[in-house]
Amino acid sequence: MSIYNDINSKLDELYEKIRPDELSWLEDAKKTFLLFIKFEKLRDFITILECVTKELRNDPNKSQELREVQELLKELQKSEPDFLIENLKRAGYALAQNKELREAINKESLKILEQVRLGKKANVIGMLMRNFTIRNIKIPPELIEALKPKYEINLFRAFIYAFLSGFITTEE
Repeated sequence: MSIYNDINSKLDELYEKIRPDELSWLEDAKKTFLLFIKFEKLRDFITILECVTKELRNDPNKSQELREVQELLKELQKSEPDFLIENLKRAGYALAQNKELREAINKESLKILEQVRLGKKANVIGMLMRNFTIRNIKIPPELIEALKPKYEINLFRAFIYAFLSGFITTEE
């Protein structure tokens, strides 16, 4: 039996234990949910996959394996807030090279920052999407991930601040 099947069967087992008349499952459920919610084990996987990637780069015969490991690593990093913040900074900087988009974002930056501060996600999303859509520029997948409702408001703020950091510049 594979590890995936073992984990899946254990989750099913926990699911079947959940009953309102007997709460012995509660502690297991809390710890299990923390694994998913707080990414407790995810960082360990990311670290080891980064090491594997470095090793595979040294072997020219392992290019296919390298691509597969890099894909998996990228997927894990997308869902990890710390890595998402770094990727948003890079994406913002890369998009800021487009002068028209950079100027548009800079003109609206104070409005966007104010809406972020107030926690008005819908307004921020609308302002950003409008700027991308008008200029027919594809919204980066990192930004799409950051805009998902699964992230609480403080993470959303951090994501948008990171993304905008590439745009908001001072001219000397």
